[in-house]
Amino acid sequence: MRSGDDKRRSGPRGFIGIAFASFVLAAACQGSVGNAPIITGDGGLGTGGGLGGNGATATGGNGAGPGGSGSGSGATGGIPFGSGGSGTGNAPGTGGTGNTGGTSSTACVGDPVAVQKRMVRLSFNQVTTTIRTMLGNTIADSIVADPVFAADLLDSKHRGFPPLASPREGSVITDGTWVTGDQIAQKAAKYVLDNFAAVTRCTGTGAALDTCAQTWLRNLAAAGYRRPLTAAETTTFNQLYTDLKDVAKVGLTTQQATQFSVYGILESPHFLYRTEFGTSATAAGVLTPYEVASEISYFLTDGPPDVPLLAAAANNTLSTTEQVTAQVNRILATAAAKTNLESAMFGYFAIPNIESVVIDTNVFKGWNDGLRNSLEHESDLFLRDVLWNGKVADLLTSRTSILNATLASFYGVTNFPPAGTTLDADGFGKVTLPATRAGILTQGGFLVARARPMAGSVIGRGLLINAAVLCVSNPPFPTALAATIDMVNAQMMNDTERDKAKYRGMTSPCSSCHVNFDSYGLTLENFDGIGQYRTADEKGRPIDASVTLPALVGGGTVANAVEMAAQLAKGGAFANCVAKNLLNFALAETPSNPLPTNACAIRNVSNAFTANSDGTFTSLVRGIAVSPTLLSRSGGLP
Repeated sequence: MRSGDDKRRSGPRGFIGIAFASFVLAAACQGSVGNAPIITGDGGLGTGGGLGGNGATATGGNGAGPGGSGSGSGATGGIPFGSGGSGTGNAPGTGGTGNTGGTSSTACVGDPVAVQKRMVRLSFNQVTTTIRTMLGNTIADSIVADPVFAADLLDSKHRGFPPLASPREGSVITDGTWVTGDQIAQKAAKYVLDNFAAVTRCTGTGAALDTCAQTWLRNLAAAGYRRPLTAAETTTFNQLYTDLKDVAKVGLTTQQATQFSVYGILESPHFLYRTEFGTSATAAGVLTPYEVASEISYFLTDGPPDVPLLAAAANNTLSTTEQVTAQVNRILATAAAKTNLESAMFGYFAIPNIESVVIDTNVFKGWNDGLRNSLEHESDLFLRDVLWNGKVADLLTSRTSILNATLASFYGVTNFPPAGTTLDADGFGKVTLPATRAGILTQGGFLVARARPMAGSVIGRGLLINAAVLCVSNPPFPTALAATIDMVNAQMMNDTERDKAKYRGMTSPCSSCHVNFDSYGLTLENFDGIGQYRTADEKGRPIDASVTLPALVGGGTVANAVEMAAQLAKGGAFANCVAKNLLNFALAETPSNPLPTNACAIRNVSNAFTANSDGTFTSLVRGIAVSPTLLSRSGGLP
């Protein structure tokens, strides 16, 4: 069914609506203890023993919100991270100001356990990846391919950063997100009806068939909830199925009762949200093992916990830093984690913007879709290479990239491919760049992402570096001054970009903002609107790309973009910024509610990364995944 149809559910109505309302409400009031779901094959399910924790939610209107403290017998163990002051974040209770061996001499603010007990909505993509685990690839692929969901289920490189940042997502369920989730649930439930035997592996007739279907449904619910069912939940599922089959009430077939039960599971708040309650919905403490499993899995893979991770939760072997680290290392080696994190960083640097940038081909005659696609693919390959084979600083300083013949000509790389270089199936190979380029800031894909149709943009490029490289909040455009800005731009249209920046830096109120980011854009003036290197501007005037950098990145003078990139990389601000954004990404925080750059939660991760790691991306991700910020929560609302 689709939004606006007269019938939102196929089959009998009336009692079904009441049954599902009761089912969802009952599901919202349950805790979480029982048997751990173990997934086998493309849709088969089994069980394994284990302990869960408490937690509860409640529904309201078309969405779901926090409920009471719930019930259920307790989860033993837990992650041994205390809030313990604001030290390095590697152990509980270390205290300190958080600036030892780190990136800043100023004290951090706040507690490392910075997030309250809460529920986190799954993004539409996470809903679909969870359905893939529950019901197999066929239905998940069908959902992804359905044009009805095209605006909501974006491919991995075009999703929000963090996951709920897209305007179509958000941290709560609205009428719009409810409709999309409802349509996905209906489509998945209908698939089970149409493919009952193949999906459930239940055959025969009568009571034996019903028993098989009910067992399959309970295991499916446990997989969807990412934790064992409580005894009360099991009773609720059984009663729902019985009522749906009862001739005096509804009188559905086994297949239809299974369909509607699947729909109920996929509409449950325990499926649509992740809980972060620990063993109490209000008191501060660590997350339960099953909550830890979901926390690190959705962070690393954008999908639900896999079999080994659920088994670790069931066996209470997610209760030490070493145990969590072992699971994180295992997951980071999987294709799912690599794809998810590569895509996250692709969006981090706003590379997909290149797809919609308008370039005037009368000015840039070499611009075409082939070059656009090659530049985007270069950035993809470059990020993939650095993330898994280099260091975080290499994102800004690497003298190599991965080019094809088109880009070799574009960048001025002669004799392509160099001797000994192996090209992939698309003709791309790793080469050393000219001395004028280093890292992603001098790549065409990054530079074009903030271009104007007929020129580059000092302001746009500066703002992008300010936000993505340094995590400085950019000011909004001063709409009240729009007419004045247009007048000044017209008067200075023949001035150099340096002269325009000088004017902005000396004129109030412009100077209060532009002195903080124009210098970054000026160092990139050696690159035109599509990223080609040049020594003179559009009017043939020599370009001086030297600037004095803001105090935030250590001040001092740099001669060009390569020197600027080196300064940004070594000063610590970039590592702190990446740590901030990845931690907010892990927490699924939307831009309106991110942790601030000087938060101890961020500073501790950044300091530990700078002082104690090998500088690789995996070390940073690992540090976030085992941090108390991710695995503990402060007290919730009373």
